[in-house]
Amino acid sequence: ALTLAQDLLELPGAVLIVDWADMGLESGEWRCFSQHEAQLNHHRGTVSTHGLGMAEALAIARDLGYGHEVHLFGVQPFEVAPHPGLTSLMAERLPRILEALVAEIYRLMGSKLIRLARPLVRSVLAMGTETKNSLALGRGSEVILFQSLGDLADPAARTAFEDTVGALLSPPPEAIAVDLHPDMFPSVLGRRLAAERGLPVVAVQHHHAHAAACMAEHGLQESLALTFDGMGWGADATLWGAELLHIVPGHSVRLGSFAGVPLPGGDAAVRHPVRQLVARLVAAGVEITDAWCERLRISAPEAKLWTHQCRHGVNAPQSHAAGRLFDAFAALLGLAPRSITHEGEPAMRLEAHARRWTGGTSQRFLPFELREQEQRLFVDWAATFRMFPPEKTLPPDESAEWAFVFHQAVGRAMLEMVTYGTGRTGLRSVVLSGGVFMNGLLKEYLIPRLIDMDYQVFQHQRVLVGDGGLALGQAWVAGGGK
Repeated sequence: ALTLAQDLLELPGAVLIVDWADMGLESGEWRCFSQHEAQLNHHRGTVSTHGLGMAEALAIARDLGYGHEVHLFGVQPFEVAPHPGLTSLMAERLPRILEALVAEIYRLMGSKLIRLARPLVRSVLAMGTETKNSLALGRGSEVILFQSLGDLADPAARTAFEDTVGALLSPPPEAIAVDLHPDMFPSVLGRRLAAERGLPVVAVQHHHAHAAACMAEHGLQESLALTFDGMGWGADATLWGAELLHIVPGHSVRLGSFAGVPLPGGDAAVRHPVRQLVARLVAAGVEITDAWCERLRISAPEAKLWTHQCRHGVNAPQSHAAGRLFDAFAALLGLAPRSITHEGEPAMRLEAHARRWTGGTSQRFLPFELREQEQRLFVDWAATFRMFPPEKTLPPDESAEWAFVFHQAVGRAMLEMVTYGTGRTGLRSVVLSGGVFMNGLLKEYLIPRLIDMDYQVFQHQRVLVGDGGLALGQAWVAGGGK
């Protein structure tokens, strides 16, 4: 504790300490405490699993004249024992922990000021999205991206959201930007407030906003964009999420995507990835036999119901999202949980499993079909899901290799899409945005190859790659540019 207190005295400002911490939480969960919060003061003794007495160290530092704020970002370990590197369970959880850590840093920093290369033609309040909500206010050559208010399914977060929006309406902006989804809470509120005040509303498609946020950071006016995530409401009322877009000021053109596949039960399929796998098999023309039911640990009535939903479109919306493809393939390899506990869990497990493959370049191959329809390129993954018979059980090394090959296959599909986009537009710049690009293994494959093909690749710098940065893109699109 004395050593930590001495280290604090040598630092010039506020400090965020990141450490494994025994807080009595579920393994892999995290909390952020500030010195003034009762939670940290109550954790006398060794909060840190490295033996640091946090509260005692902070008290000593204060007594010695340290006057800055101190925060602790603690992660509950899976085991407290000497271990070379991370355990496999913690490695699997790490991408989500890092995302939470970045979000916490942004929160502690408060709002972010983004300076634009070209000024907006009108001021705009951007309402963001339902999850990981952040508001943005754009005026002139600046956009203020406010700290995250979290998931608006939480009543407390909704109250904070409404209070913040009310404060930002004085003085009133010249427009309000919302997501295209008609039922999303920020969109409903934004439309109501605009109607009450006689302001125009600009609905910005989810993936257009993703790409626009990255373009605003880099001062781009036109580019190709790959926007890959779990899902977002598309202009055709289907669920997008593997999009090749051509972005120009105020407008986007959809040039490509993954082929649509039903989600039997809608949101229930997202929570239960095995439903998505059944949908992929049905779409590929695979009969869900007793052998498949046994392998997937589902009942014959469940298989029959989900098959009927897929074939007849009964509560089974079409999804083009890359995140859902990751879910289904994770379920195929037996990596997805029966019910997910957090967003992106199957994809995180799939990446962690792929990194266990140590054989270098693999000779295995996962096929997909490219087809052009109505001047758009669609990637159909049906052939991949026809490759695996239900009777075949994959040993761990082989399933890790297939997980690795899957990431390469998605990367190959992205390269095909970008090449198609260049053929249509002549552009050789590409923006990468959306939560799928949290996947380090995928980026390790994709980005060097794009550069080798003489593309300029643009990634987020100050704004989160996921929905937390979406409001910046909404403001950039709705505010226009001179």
